[in-house]
Amino acid sequence: MEAGVSRFAAVVFDLFGTLVYEFPRVDWDEWLETTAAVLEAEPEAFAGAWHATAIDRQTGAAGGIDENLRTVAARAGAWPTDAQVAEALEARAELYRKWFVPRPGAEEILRELRERRMPTALISMCTPDTPALWRASALAGLIDVEVFSCEVGLRKPEPEIYLAATERLHVEPKACLYVGDGAYAELTGASSVGMHAVLISDPAEAEMEALRPEAEEWTGPTIAHLSEIGALVFGD
Repeated sequence: MEAGVSRFAAVVFDLFGTLVYEFPRVDWDEWLETTAAVLEAEPEAFAGAWHATAIDRQTGAAGGIDENLRTVAARAGAWPTDAQVAEALEARAELYRKWFVPRPGAEEILRELRERRMPTALISMCTPDTPALWRASALAGLIDVEVFSCEVGLRKPEPEIYLAATERLHVEPKACLYVGDGAYAELTGASSVGMHAVLISDPAEAEMEALRPEAEEWTGPTIAHLSEIGALVFGD
C-alpha cells in the first residue's frame, strides 16, 4: 500500500482499556466493598446485585447512576438515604478521577487521525455517568461519532451497536478499523459485521489484573500501543 493512502474509511475505538485506562480489579473490588458499606448493604449481596443488573445499567434501562445505586442496594436488602447515595457517588467519582484518564498515545493518535482527515467513532459499554465524563475530557472533541450503550440501549457484541456507529459515520463496516481491548467479545462482534478488528494489549500493563468483563480469547491482529494505528491506517 502506498504510504499515506488509507485502506480504511474510518477508525472506531473502544473506550475503557483502549483510549482510557480500564479499572484495576483490586481498585474496582475496593469500590464495591466501600459502596456496600456506605449504603449499609451486605457486601456479597451488593456485588451480586451489581452484576445481576449489568444489562439494565449498561443500556440505560435502570435510569441515572444514582438510581442504579438505589436499585442495586434494594436488591441487596438496603434502603440508603440521599446522603449515603451522595457519599457512594463521591467514592465512585474518586475512582474515575484516578483511572478515567487517557492512555499513553491516545490524544496523539486521535489528533493525527483528525489532522489527516480520518473519521473516527467511539463505541463504549458503560453506565450513565460515563458520557458526561467523556464529554468533559481532553479527548472528547477529537472523536466524530459517539455511541454509548447506556444512551442507545444496545450492547456489544450485538451487531446493531457497531452499525449505529457506521451509519452515523456514513461508511460501510468493511471499511472500518476497530480497536479494542477485547472486553464483551467486542472484537468478534466487530468482525461479524465486517470490520477489521485489532486487539490492543500493552505488555507494560500485563502485571495489572484489569476489570475486563466477558473478555474473549482473540487470535487475530494485535498491537501493543496506540501509536501503531497510524501505520495500520496509512501504511507509514
